[in-house]
This record gives sequence, C-alpha cells and structure tokens, in this order.
Amino acid sequence: MKVRVPYVLFETRTGRYGVDAYFSLRVERPERRATLIRKAEDLLLVKEKPVGTLLECESVEEYLRSLFVTLYELSGESFNERTRHMRRWNIWRFLGIPTGHQRHLDRDEELAKKAREALLALAIMRKVLGIKSPAELENSLVRPRGYAVFELEVEGREVSDPIYRELLRIDPNAGMALQWLIKKM
Repeated sequence: MKVRVPYVLFETRTGRYGVDAYFSLRVERPERRATLIRKAEDLLLVKEKPVGTLLECESVEEYLRSLFVTLYELSGESFNERTRHMRRWNIWRFLGIPTGHQRHLDRDEELAKKAREALLALAIMRKVLGIKSPAELENSLVRPRGYAVFELEVEGREVSDPIYRELLRIDPNAGMALQWLIKKM
C-alpha cells in the first residue's frame, strides 16, 4: 500500500529541503526530527496542503530554529551527563568500592548512544541551516516554498524507505502515527 507523507518545502542558503510535516511532530525525542529532513528533489510537489499535515508552511522557520537550539543544548547535555557518570564510576573504582562493572558499562553505552544521536541530529541541522551555533540563527535564512509529499510503500511492518524503517523500529510513537496516517488516507 502506498502512503503519502506530507512535507513542507523550504529553502536555505545551502539548498532546497523538505521537512516531514507529520512524523516530525509525532516522534518521541527531538533528536529524531532532524533525520526527517530531505532534499527537495526526492519529493513530489503538490498545490494544496496534503492530508495529515501538522506543520504549517508559515511556521517552518520558527520550527527549524527552535529545533536547532534544542539539539544544540541536548548535544552538550548528553555529553556532560556521560562525562559525569564516567567520573563518578572512576572514583568509586579507584577507591575499591564495588558498584557493578557491567551495570556501568551498560549505562555508559546507553549514554554514548544518546550523545551520538544528538550530535548526528545537530550535524544535520548545521548542514541544512548553514550555521554553527545559535548565535548565528539571526543570520540564517529560511524561506517556505509550499507543500510536497513523499510516497512510502508499506507492507505490514515493512516500509520501503530505510529512514522510516529505522524510525518505526526504534520509536513506538512513530508506529502509532503511521497507523493513523494509513487510516486517514
């Protein structure tokens, strides 16, 4: 079955892109929103607002700027959280206090995964907006360009696009949102 996912097109200094106007507001964590930005060449232009659109064309600039600031803060916070955890664990280890080696390794791997996801999302936003820090946001340029759709082929739990396939695998909110979008169509 083909599902048409709504997108909002926009243009920055680095090119023309589209942001998912449905799943990006339904995913569990903000780090996953940046992965739902695509080059405009991959999308089919439409004249009117597609069914299921949650993000308006007029608000895409504010949405992208707030997402950039959120990701900038999250990337630093997740790295700091991992550093604090490792620091405390090393102190306990040097003092000879048994605290469960495997438990700390598992926690560190979880924190490292969270930090990598935040840094990847921030790198995507930096590339799309063409800026490095929130201080440069005022100089960034985001022009809305209308609506588009991206066609997904859905067969049960299998999705044709690898980005959406991974998103549905790791994010339960996205799975529920996909079912709602299928019913809406």
